[in-house]
Amino acid sequence: MSVVLDQCADAEWWRLDEGALWSVGGEIEERRRADYVRQVEVVAELWGRTSRLKDDQSVMVADLMNRWKVTRSEARDLLRHAELFGREAIHEAAREGLLSKQHLTVIDKTLAEAPEPDRDKVEATLLEKAVEFDGVTLRVIARHILQLLDQDGKAPDDRELAEPKRELHLSSRKDGSVVFRGKIDQESGAKLEALLSPLAKPTSASDTRTTPERQGDAFAEIIEMASASEDLLEEGGERPHLALTMSLEDFLAQRGTADVEGMGPMNAASVRRIACDSKVIRVMLGAESQPLDIGRATRTIPNHIRRALIIRDGGCAFPGCGRRPRQCHAHHVAHWADGGPTSVDNLVLLCGHHHRLIHHSHWTVKINEGRPEFSAGPDRGQWGSSI
Repeated sequence: MSVVLDQCADAEWWRLDEGALWSVGGEIEERRRADYVRQVEVVAELWGRTSRLKDDQSVMVADLMNRWKVTRSEARDLLRHAELFGREAIHEAAREGLLSKQHLTVIDKTLAEAPEPDRDKVEATLLEKAVEFDGVTLRVIARHILQLLDQDGKAPDDRELAEPKRELHLSSRKDGSVVFRGKIDQESGAKLEALLSPLAKPTSASDTRTTPERQGDAFAEIIEMASASEDLLEEGGERPHLALTMSLEDFLAQRGTADVEGMGPMNAASVRRIACDSKVIRVMLGAESQPLDIGRATRTIPNHIRRALIIRDGGCAFPGCGRRPRQCHAHHVAHWADGGPTSVDNLVLLCGHHHRLIHHSHWTVKINEGRPEFSAGPDRGQWGSSI
């Protein structure tokens, strides 16, 4: 098969059967590992000709970047692995093609964290596992090894416990979505995972959302529940709120966009969904868009009606969904803006996922003989409520 590999880069791979392609790919991977080992050995020789001081490291990394056109990260890996080849067993295993670049990175970082007396034992274990597992799995094994060696973990820093380092960075995209990144301390992270877990479970056997999608929906539900908490602090004399501004005509016709305070435009359909179970403040604007009159905030779903919905629906009424009442919105079957009454026979409890489904898909719901009945159209059939 090496004859095939010795051909030019535009070899006619389509002529090979599937078995031959797998074989060629395997041989390419073996050569790639062997080439990397030889490159690391060259770096080891170059490194050995320096005094191996900290300043020499910076110079070596810069030289590798400039001469071989590699990234800083790749140059650092080459130098670290060159030093790692000073351990004979690791060098030999790499020469035999048993270690990938990722394996070497995991071994290097693990040995650096392992206690000095245990490093030989850790090295032997990692070399044994590297034959069987890929680099990602080896990293998990390595982490477990380090935990066993130091079961008490890092001694807690009183300053970190008193003032844990937390960060959150938010940025808005052109479509109005928000991208965020950050980090929180271990305790807060554990609480977040505990909150996400029950909310991120599939709503039914037909739930096709991916795990990241379900976790994203769960995170949005946590924000929804937090925003409804009575414990939220006030800002500027008001509890946190979402201000949406649009003309009454556009709102009723489900057209155009609303202005979201501090966030830009939002489509009319989403505004109507939000208004299903929210505090609404009427603001009358003049011809120059100046406020003429501001009405009082009113909640469209009174508490006594919500309690009646909980008794009837028990939670999200969508067939097969098990979301609990506190995770649900009260949806107007006939929207209140269209004259639909805020009464039990015009309302149904829906979780955030199914509330969006009803507003933004072909699914519909009606109250039939006092019970919610859902339909996805003639091609999908019709289901009564599961309660």
